[in-house]
Amino acid sequence: MHPESQAQPAAPDCRSFRTGDFLFTDTAGITWELKRTRHRQAERNKSNGMVAKYKITWLNDCEYRLTQTWSSDRRHRKWNRTYRSYRIISTANSSYSYECTCKDGTMVSGTVVRLMN
Repeated sequence: MHPESQAQPAAPDCRSFRTGDFLFTDTAGITWELKRTRHRQAERNKSNGMVAKYKITWLNDCEYRLTQTWSSDRRHRKWNRTYRSYRIISTANSSYSYECTCKDGTMVSGTVVRLMN
């Protein structure tokens, strides 16, 4: 058998999304601005200005964990020190699709788009 006949789909290029400025829309239809550095991520709700800050831990090239460290909204501070696990399932030039295991154990998926500066 030729190796070509056993070809696996190309692995997503996740490393290019470790830092940068992004947008995503949550399950409630709210758009968030996301700023990611090597070890930190900040998210700002574009409709009400609420900010949440996270520590980001990369488990491997395409999986990471966000641990909330702070929120400008008192009601969301109860999530401080809790985490969500993400897995990047596919990438494109300026976006990636993910699956998230959320706080209550539900699975959520979505897309994050890189902002071009």
